[in-house]
Amino acid sequence: MYARDAVKNNERDVVRDVVAGTTRARRYLLRVDVSERHAALVDLARACDAFDVQMDRLPSGDYEIDAGIIVERKTYADFAASLADGRLFPQAAALARGPHRPVILLEGPKPPQMPKVHPHALKGAIVSLAIMWRLPVIAARDPEDSLRILQCLAEQLAKTHPGILRRYDRKPKRFASRKLYVLQGLPGVGPALAHRLLLQLGSVERVMTADQTVLTQVRGIGPTKARRIRSLIS
Repeated sequence: MYARDAVKNNERDVVRDVVAGTTRARRYLLRVDVSERHAALVDLARACDAFDVQMDRLPSGDYEIDAGIIVERKTYADFAASLADGRLFPQAAALARGPHRPVILLEGPKPPQMPKVHPHALKGAIVSLAIMWRLPVIAARDPEDSLRILQCLAEQLAKTHPGILRRYDRKPKRFASRKLYVLQGLPGVGPALAHRLLLQLGSVERVMTADQTVLTQVRGIGPTKARRIRSLIS
């Protein structure tokens, strides 16, 4: 009886808040790497009502949203410098291997003086991150725009129920394609790697029963990815 009344009261409060334009927003946990402690984005996140900011040392990336999305923030100058000194793609590899959904946030505006990197190389790096590493690159005009993007990412993450796997693509009809479809459900396994697994091990069953040593013999699978695959199957 009391529970039902509480639900009704809560619904009435929500309706009242919506009418008044003061809907209570959920607060999200934003873990920030200590290297970002002086960034304007951190001050903006602390001042807004969307995030509870927690400074920490993250193994990869700069911002972790609700333990589900990891964001690597780079200014245009830092993006160019990290490409020139070789930091960019090792960072991309660390993001891609991690357990969270990775995003690279490219924050502007572009400075008048940029590191000496050809514009075509910058474009090529962005394309490589998106296609080869499957890392989306989102451009932000300024720190305020970056904050709005972090909020959008948090809201999108909250809409994804942890117990429901959504597959938006059509399931393949061909038997061979279905095998690849099943293998692509494994952690870090895309179309190319699924094909190599099936080609080298011979069947979905052998992939599922293979131990870590056997899995690491397939090109593209290191000890970390093999451990994640076995952890999911076991």
